[in-house]
Amino acid sequence: MRRRGTLTGLAAVCLIGFVIAGVVSISAGPIPAPRIGLLGELTPAQESEVLQALIQGPVDLTSLQDVKECVEKVSWVHRAYVSRDFSGDLALDIRIQQPIAYWNDRGFINPTGEVFETAQIVGGNLPHLYGPPGSAGRVMDEYLELNRKLFKSSRLIELLRLDDRGAWEFEDQTGIRVLLGKDNIRQRLERTAEVLAAIETRGFDRQPVRVDARYDNGVSVEWSMTAADLAMNKKL
Repeated sequence: MRRRGTLTGLAAVCLIGFVIAGVVSISAGPIPAPRIGLLGELTPAQESEVLQALIQGPVDLTSLQDVKECVEKVSWVHRAYVSRDFSGDLALDIRIQQPIAYWNDRGFINPTGEVFETAQIVGGNLPHLYGPPGSAGRVMDEYLELNRKLFKSSRLIELLRLDDRGAWEFEDQTGIRVLLGKDNIRQRLERTAEVLAAIETRGFDRQPVRVDARYDNGVSVEWSMTAADLAMNKKL
């Protein structure tokens, strides 16, 4: 972990003005603002956002707890550890949120199931999870369990959705959409995996695009169109 340079210059001038206005002074002269050192791999934009949070607060820079609470309100900050040296300068060790999935196309889920929204983190190749408000932890747990059961069939869930009625569906890495419904979803998943494995083994000339597993004893499969199908549709 590297230590970022202290924030000085214009930022320090702003902080001095804020400290004088927001903290009671016990001396007759101006109160010097503490320098703030940032620990961690932060981008310039992230550094600027932390600084702005401290400037706009309001926050008592003489209180380590106030500084900590202010910084942790920044959406992409997971934890902030604040210390002060003998000269009164502050050191902030900032731990960034670690996204493990996208949530409802607006935010992310971290490893503890918490949802956060930010433009300061790029998620990359993460699963897309969807669900009603307050269901992020449940959807994340179900994603992990269903993915574990699919692992032996070399399939991976890339999108999992829980709708408002409590029904589940997912898409795997090949784009196949699977409807699991509300009940017995693990048994339905196992049947789906068996059917897809049989399809791959037999080598059909069509590819499945949708599997409806909302049945007691089987599944229905919707197939992609072949070149002959497309030609016939065009002729019709």
